[in-house]
Amino acid sequence: MKVKKLLLATALFFGIYSVSAQITITSNDMPNVSDNILISVNTSLANFNPSLTGANYTWDYSKLVPDSQRYVNFVSAISTPYTLFLFLSSYGTRNYTPDAIPWSILGTPPTNVYDFYKKTGAAYTMVGEGLTEAGAAIPGIYSVADQIYAFPINYLNKDSSNSAFAFPIPNQGYYAKKQKRVNHVDGWGTLITPYGTFNTIRVKSILTITDSIYIDTVHFGFKIPRPIAYEYKWFGTGSKIPLLEIDVTAAGGNNVTVTRANWQDSAMTVPSVSFTQQNTCPIVNEGSLTANVTGGRYPLTYLWSNGKTTRTISNLAPGNYDVTVTDKYGKQVTATGTVDPIQNLSCLNIPNAFTPDGDGVNDVWNIRSLTEFTSCKVEIFNPWGSLVFKSTGYGTPWDGKYNGEPVPAGAYYYIIDLNNNSNKYTGTVTIVK
Repeated sequence: MKVKKLLLATALFFGIYSVSAQITITSNDMPNVSDNILISVNTSLANFNPSLTGANYTWDYSKLVPDSQRYVNFVSAISTPYTLFLFLSSYGTRNYTPDAIPWSILGTPPTNVYDFYKKTGAAYTMVGEGLTEAGAAIPGIYSVADQIYAFPINYLNKDSSNSAFAFPIPNQGYYAKKQKRVNHVDGWGTLITPYGTFNTIRVKSILTITDSIYIDTVHFGFKIPRPIAYEYKWFGTGSKIPLLEIDVTAAGGNNVTVTRANWQDSAMTVPSVSFTQQNTCPIVNEGSLTANVTGGRYPLTYLWSNGKTTRTISNLAPGNYDVTVTDKYGKQVTATGTVDPIQNLSCLNIPNAFTPDGDGVNDVWNIRSLTEFTSCKVEIFNPWGSLVFKSTGYGTPWDGKYNGEPVPAGAYYYIIDLNNNSNKYTGTVTIVK
């Protein structure tokens, strides 16, 4: 009975231990100045269902494949053109995908865009953005900061905030944006990405945004309500930024359009290839090549110049063979492996019979690899000691004839001198008819 209780207790312990623990995210888990984090980026994601969440949930995104990678660098405002934010923010980070509005309307996209954040024990807020337009560095300070997270972040927490900012666009007009953010911590559990497996908590954000634009040249202004946007972010303890973020726009119900997926990742490296080779005696085609790949992201695919798609190819003749290796992310490398001919006595194979009957099979006395010894001498004698064949080199094998006429069936004596001062082979070869 005690044994059963012990086994039950052990099973319960390991069962509980294997379940993800619910975590809390605080300001200590947010970035610090000088943090430099590599992310993979994909501008689309098929079959994303935002309703798949809950307590102790497992999200499997192990098959994510990026379009590109970049670093998210958190820098002091003093190192940017927008030094005013030094007094307003904890740091800034480069924004490589600024909002399309108003620039899609005005036709002059900004450059050198930075977002600036303030981190406190109570909240993580975006206090503004800096951009360069028509050569002028513009610090866009939010009149009401965007509270991205309220701390601590716990499962089932809800909070909301309103934000607004406006700035002039030199020689063009005026732009303003109002936004409402509603956050809901709607899940916790295990997140699996190509980077690893993590204990996480998920934050869902609903963004309702209205843009206002005034254009000087036409003396006209208007408002543009944007489609409702959603951000789904998975945080782990100490992850600094989301381990995975999926941004979408609503299309009704659970139907959404994914505009971007980012996840922390390791660097994509182009595969490199070396080879393990097995050389071969000529004629017999016993060579092989194995592609040894370093770098890249598995799984890998292989395409050889002979059409084979396996890592190792066999039954090869001497020669060069190209292989193209493609990794999971589409990175490719082409390399050439070589099977060399073995040129030593171990390759010699002297048949003891052949059948010169004209049927196309075994009609000549093929001596494997003898052609590699270009100065060899071959002599063949009939049973009475008369010479019936002689050659230097063995480029043309004996066809069982003497003076153009077939010799009788029977055993013939041969002397093969490799002309290397040490190797002679003698014996008999039988002609079978």
